[in-house]
Amino acid sequence: MPKGLRLLIIKEVKDLLRDPKILIGMILFPALILPLMGAAINISTGSLIEKSSGPLTVYVLDEDRGEIAKRIIESLRDQGVLVRLVDGPYEEAIRDIGSGGILVILPEGLSQRIESGNRGEVLVYYGFKDFSILESLNAQRMTGLLNEIESRLVRDLISENIPGTDPDSVINPLSVDEKSVIKGVAQPISPYVLTNIVRMQGLMGPLVIMIVLILAMQVAATSIAIEKEAKTLETLLTIPVSRLNILFGKLVGSVTIALLATVANVFAFTYYIGAITSQATSSIGNLDLASIGLIPPPEGYFLLGLTLFGALVSALALALTLGTLSQDVRGAQSIIGVVIVPIFLPTIFLMMGDMQTLPLSIQAVLYAIPFTYPVLASQSLITGNYGPILAGLVYMAFFTLFTLYVAAKVFTTEKVMTGRISLKRRKL
Repeated sequence: MPKGLRLLIIKEVKDLLRDPKILIGMILFPALILPLMGAAINISTGSLIEKSSGPLTVYVLDEDRGEIAKRIIESLRDQGVLVRLVDGPYEEAIRDIGSGGILVILPEGLSQRIESGNRGEVLVYYGFKDFSILESLNAQRMTGLLNEIESRLVRDLISENIPGTDPDSVINPLSVDEKSVIKGVAQPISPYVLTNIVRMQGLMGPLVIMIVLILAMQVAATSIAIEKEAKTLETLLTIPVSRLNILFGKLVGSVTIALLATVANVFAFTYYIGAITSQATSSIGNLDLASIGLIPPPEGYFLLGLTLFGALVSALALALTLGTLSQDVRGAQSIIGVVIVPIFLPTIFLMMGDMQTLPLSIQAVLYAIPFTYPVLASQSLITGNYGPILAGLVYMAFFTLFTLYVAAKVFTTEKVMTGRISLKRRKL
């Protein structure tokens, strides 16, 4: 490598690393945010589970005083509920339950209606103050308890009225055993649990990728604009190094930073997925997640890193080209503000949906955007469908080469000094 080019690359890398937006936004941000998200999910979920699994206090206003009402109260106590009997009008009882409290009213005549073969009505009031997740979980927990009590009552009534009959065979004549078929093999995991795991894995990756791409484009676009504004580009163009080497040095310096950002992203994403899948272990027993593909293989992470690196290089090449044509830093930032839209589109469409379900016209637009493929790669970690990703790598390579060709054409002419692309309104 020529000495002048090596010095240019070292200069560019040092300049970029001095920029706090580079160090914090492209490297430290993804390296910290995904592990923090994974740790936060683990801690908050574990805390909620711990608090919601504690004793549940339920206020009961028994206006019936019948046999069925007594069974309901005893069933609540048998399931570990702290039952507090209250008296007086239900309006006063409602005011007394407070935040997160639960009031169960057993109306007069409840036992008589059920014993005569009719449906009885139980009134349940849930107290909300902060609208917190814990209050919602307590409400869900109470609903489950009441369903269990109803099931017990039905079993008791069947046993009393039809002696010798198995109540479970009458209540649930069908036994449903749900399994999920993954890569042609049936696995003992509910489709709902499987969907939640995959959705959580594919949620944060596209968002962080979008932020890193935006920051990369902003930094690369302003690197030349800063030289123009500070009047150092003229000096740089007079040194005994070709203009193409100057452009190449800026690109290699930016790509070096992109490589560091890619490594930070992949390691952080690996930790995040590990944190998410660990939460699912309790709900699926001793099932090996790696054996069914819920923990991505090493080649999946490698392909994700390669795709992210390709997208970063494409973004940097495009940003350098646009930055070459801008007249100052503000103009470069304005141009990148418009180009950011193609980065948002794949994230918006694919975070909450699937590529195959979109109209063909939208699919064509997304496939034409090079920044779509890192998002697809983060989703394909589970599915293992790497075909579109490999095709995307080839497409991104051609996109980058074409963009660099345009940048080289501009950089070798006087347009590098006289470029006047700007989105600011001209004065009349």
